[in-house]
Amino acid sequence: MRFLLGLAAILLAGVLLAVLFIAAFGWNWLRAPLERVVQQKTGRELAIHGDLTVKFGWPQVRLHGATLTFANPAWTQERYMVAATSVEVAVDVPQLLQRHLTFPEVRLQQATVFLETSADGRKNWLLDLAQQDENARIRIGRIALDRAQLGYDDVARKTRLRATLSTLSLIHISEPTRPY
Repeated sequence: MRFLLGLAAILLAGVLLAVLFIAAFGWNWLRAPLERVVQQKTGRELAIHGDLTVKFGWPQVRLHGATLTFANPAWTQERYMVAATSVEVAVDVPQLLQRHLTFPEVRLQQATVFLETSADGRKNWLLDLAQQDENARIRIGRIALDRAQLGYDDVARKTRLRATLSTLSLIHISEPTRPY
C-alpha cells in the first residue's frame, strides 16, 4: 500500500511540475524542438516566429502558430512552400500514434502557398529528402484560407498558375485517413 501511495505521489508531482512549467513558460519552448525535427526529416527549415499554442482534445489536438514559414527545397523557384501570418492545424492523434501525420483541418490566414514540380518529377509537397516518395506527405482533410496567394508551377508541363482566394468555410480536400 505504501508503494502505491508513493508511486501516486511521484506521478502527481510530475504532472503538477509539467502544468506549472507550461503555465510559466507557455508552449513557445516547443518551437525549437519542433523546428529541429522538421529540419531533420525534410531537410527544410520550419520557422515559427510568433506564439505557439496547443489545445488538447480527443481524437485531435489543435496547434496554432503565428507568423510561420516552411521553406522549399533548393531546386524550386520560390523560397517558401508556405508562409502565413497565422496557421492552425488539427492533428489526428490516433493516426500520429501509427506514425502517419494527418491534419483533418488546416486554417491559414494571409498565406502564400507554392506547389512545384521539377522536370525530373520531384514535388515540393513530398516531404522526404528527395521529394519523390509519394507516401511522404501530410494528409489533409479540409482547408480554410483567408486572403491566400496560391501558386503552382510544373516545369515538365510548362504550367504556371497563380490565384488569390479566401474560402467562406472549410474546403474538403481528401479523406484524412487515406493518402491522396
